[in-house]
Amino acid sequence: MIKALILVAVLALAMFIGPVVTNNPGYIKLVLAGYVIEMTALGFAIVLIAGLLVLGLIVKILKRLLRLQHVSFNFFRSRRERKARQAFANGLHAYARRQWPEAASQMQLALQAGDFNHEKRFLAAYAAFYAGDADNASRLIAELPEDDSCRLYLEADILLHQGNTNQAARLLDTLLQQQPVDPALAQLYLRSLQQAGQWQQLLAAAGRAANGNWFDKASWQLQRFAIYPQAIRQLATDTGFDQQQDYWQALPAKERKSAAAALGLAWAEAGAGQADAAEKRLVAALSLTDIAPAWPHLRQIPLGRSVLRLRKQIQHWLRDHPTNGYLYAVLAYLAEQEGEPQQAQQAWQKARQYQPGLG
Repeated sequence: MIKALILVAVLALAMFIGPVVTNNPGYIKLVLAGYVIEMTALGFAIVLIAGLLVLGLIVKILKRLLRLQHVSFNFFRSRRERKARQAFANGLHAYARRQWPEAASQMQLALQAGDFNHEKRFLAAYAAFYAGDADNASRLIAELPEDDSCRLYLEADILLHQGNTNQAARLLDTLLQQQPVDPALAQLYLRSLQQAGQWQQLLAAAGRAANGNWFDKASWQLQRFAIYPQAIRQLATDTGFDQQQDYWQALPAKERKSAAAALGLAWAEAGAGQADAAEKRLVAALSLTDIAPAWPHLRQIPLGRSVLRLRKQIQHWLRDHPTNGYLYAVLAYLAEQEGEPQQAQQAWQKARQYQPGLG
């Protein structure tokens, strides 16, 4: 509509000015280096416009041939783009250093020109939120497309940071009903269920994660230890864990038989006073490669004096891997369970020798 109005205005102007220019075309005389150029004002205007069009076409062809499409010959535009690029670089550096107000400010300056506006706005929103400027973060988020996965991730993650874990879980659960599933949103969904303490839903989601390739194989091996031990322990503490429940039986058999699941089941058994059964389960399920990811949970299982079989297994592994700090840490834990503080202290010294910072 606006273009049509402009066209009508130009035609009307031409109807009124055209006759005037035709009857009195004006006169221009240029004297340059001994040459005299004479023409009407209308002819000069036509030559000037044609010259500018030819020059623009030549510049466009040269930029394409020389691959200079992103180079601008407009001084003010080039200056804005240089400032925007510098602001983007400064914003990334500030973001990496966790200087959130500076990062938010620089990213917003970077939005004034150049490419990657979507990414700049995304980072600016995160930085503004971390800087405590929730209103500015919300404004930046609102400028992202409504169906954009980055916007959805950002909204859910901010809800988690604000402690609105149940709201984040509901939002993400709705989003994950759509296909295909975005792995980043799916992983955030698992984290939201953990933080919300929705343990049954977490186990159900773990089954979807295992079948839906939410993680690569190596990452999922570790993710199991972040899900099953804690979920099973909390369910056992809150309502009593029953392996016949639908939320457990719905898991793939491979998941229910995993070392991470065995760790949670042993934790529940030991908490129920079945320390001997818990030890048998651990000896049968744990392999050497499981010890490191299992350690944060294993050390909290109250085995008491039911540690003989597990101790023998750890000592067997130590014969072939005498510099594995996690194995010494498990020995220290087992000695503490048996009430042998001196042996525990010696094992801890070895554990920290081979694995500094182990606690």
